[in-house]
Amino acid sequence: MSAKLIPASVVVDRKVWEAPFTLSLLGRLPKNVPITIREEGEAKPKGKRTLFITHEPGSFLKACPCSPGVVECGYHVFTLGFQCPYACSYCFLRFYAPDEPLTLYANLDDAARQFKDAAKGWSQPIRIGTGEFTDSLALDHLTNHSAYLAELVRPYPNILMEVKTKSDNVEALLGADPPENLIAAWSVNPPGFIGSDEGGTATLAERLHAAGRYAKAGRRVAFHFDPVVMVEGWQDEYLAVIERIFESVAPEAVAWISVGTLRFPKRFIEEWGGKLCGNPLFFDEFLPSPDGKLRYFWPRRREIYRFFAAKVKEIGGIGVPLYLCMESAEMYSSALGWPVEEGAVENFLTGMARGPLLPYD
Repeated sequence: MSAKLIPASVVVDRKVWEAPFTLSLLGRLPKNVPITIREEGEAKPKGKRTLFITHEPGSFLKACPCSPGVVECGYHVFTLGFQCPYACSYCFLRFYAPDEPLTLYANLDDAARQFKDAAKGWSQPIRIGTGEFTDSLALDHLTNHSAYLAELVRPYPNILMEVKTKSDNVEALLGADPPENLIAAWSVNPPGFIGSDEGGTATLAERLHAAGRYAKAGRRVAFHFDPVVMVEGWQDEYLAVIERIFESVAPEAVAWISVGTLRFPKRFIEEWGGKLCGNPLFFDEFLPSPDGKLRYFWPRRREIYRFFAAKVKEIGGIGVPLYLCMESAEMYSSALGWPVEEGAVENFLTGMARGPLLPYD
């Protein structure tokens, strides 16, 4: 088991100093972590070694910000915090928010109210996740977000809540008696890539052990290969990861698997080029795409997706749903043979459609 993350310091907005979430979290901190109250008008702390507890005045729940021209999967984002404690070389937060503190929102009653209001309009199954702008479980030993989410989604079996992580921090999650619609998901990559480009995260073995524990508790898991990188020997490297997944978890416990290739804004290279010059990850053939990001050449991406579809089918069977992240309908059709129409991927992943869209037929 990897070491649990502890912030170097904590800053709390005066407005939420006595909020139940704040008091609960501070009670779980080691005694040697310095705590400061931020008064109104004072500068916000910088750097993600500092945990910043504050009030979110806006919306906690939004549709996933898909890029233009890609197939939407109907995903929604439930944001309980912002910034990630890990140091992945490719992370978009590294570019967009390099100095932002590790932020948590204390007004969880407001978040729950927004969630319940939205749920009244969802009669069909829907997928929601908390891991878009932070790691869902990395600080769960402090936040206890998993228990909060378990109770929040328990009355709504049509809502599939996904907590996505690169940690193995599942103790609080398992202790929360999670409902069947609370799905734990892991981002995965080959061990060498995790070691070189996913700083501070759990190893692949630790992640898969945690996934196996959750699945053995009778709950469903998911896996995200994102980003897939075309390093030398990538097929063998990723095949080994797929094999290890299904050695750790039974295929019927897998809610879905997503695959996405390395992509990043052109500005990432233009403004960070000097800091990235030692990383061979960014020295490959990338071309601009309609959403303004640099990506592998179209045929190379198709090769990746066909490989994953074939190997997941071969090892996990045809019952494991697989989809592409941030790709066009043309790519779905060419790589997977999917005649994608509006809402098709969402229906497929939530169980409302199978057969006609199954990419392994």
